[in-house]
Formats: sequence, structure tokens, C-alpha cells
Amino acid sequence: MKSKISKLAHNCKALICFITLIVVSGCQGSGENAFLELTTMEIEDPVRHYYPILQGLEQNIVIKVTNTGENPLKLFKVLPSCGCTIAEFTTHAIAPGNEGFIELKYNSNKNIGKVGVYTTIIANTDKHSHTTYFDIHVVPDALYTKDYEELYHIEQEKKGGLQEMVEGKTNERGYIVDSTEVRKYM
Repeated sequence: MKSKISKLAHNCKALICFITLIVVSGCQGSGENAFLELTTMEIEDPVRHYYPILQGLEQNIVIKVTNTGENPLKLFKVLPSCGCTIAEFTTHAIAPGNEGFIELKYNSNKNIGKVGVYTTIIANTDKHSHTTYFDIHVVPDALYTKDYEELYHIEQEKKGGLQEMVEGKTNERGYIVDSTEVRKYM
């Protein structure tokens, strides 16, 4: 009986040690940069305001990232906040003092108006994540945009034109009863 209790206590101690090991290793940082020394980086122009573009065009944005620390810089993930933006970035380690690049390709096909996109950069830095932002106005192409007069005429045609608006649809017109004529037949 004593050996069973002793065995159970030993298993519980082993389980507690295993759980503690998992918790402690999880607190040391993400698995991505757990083996890399931390460094610092500088982002050139992290906030940008672009000139307007026509809907359907793409805007290519190149962001320069400089390793300002003493250890190699590794960009792990670049995550734009919008599905309309695709990110490509330097995947190899950037030596101290050297530069890497992030290229964002923004597609304005499904947007009109002011669009703002935040991009989160995850790297082996003291801050762990950095954010850049750009905004751009997407305007519709004037060749495909109808002016107010054209829109008015289209709307009138949908409603049947001016005459139909006054008299009603021909197949739904009512009738008028002339009380003077009715009396003649009575």
C-alpha cells in the first residue's frame, strides 16, 4: 500500500514539474524569437498619406527597415489589417546597420473613399511588434460615373417617366364615374 502511495506521489510531482516547465517556457516569449537575441529597429516613415488613386488600381508601398541594434534582426510576420493589402518582406536576418524592406501591395478594386491600413510587424526586437499606417483616397473613374442629370433620367425611366408619374401606369389606371351620366340610365 505504501509503495502505491509513494508511486502516486512521485507521478504527481513529475506532472507538476512538467506543467511548470511548460508554463515557464511559455513566459519567455514566443517560439519565434526564443532563440534570437533581441535588437532594435527603425522604420522609415511609419505613417504615410498617399495621393488619391482611381478605383481598380494598385498602390505599391515600400517600407525601409533598418537594424539599429547590435544583433541580427529577423522579421517573422508582417500582417496588414486589410485583405486588400498583400505583404512581402525580407525573410533573411538583417545584420546590424543594414536594411531590409517590406513591400505592401494595396489593391483598390473593392474600395471607394478614404481607406486606412495598419500593418503589424513582428520581429525579434525589444518591443516585439511595431505598427505602420498608410491611408489613401480611392476615387471612382469619372469615365464610368454618371452625373446627377443622367442618374435623374435613369430613375425617371425606372418609374415610367414623367407622364406615367402623373397619369399612372396604363394597365393600372382607375376609372372616373360621371354622376351626371349615371343619372341618365336610372
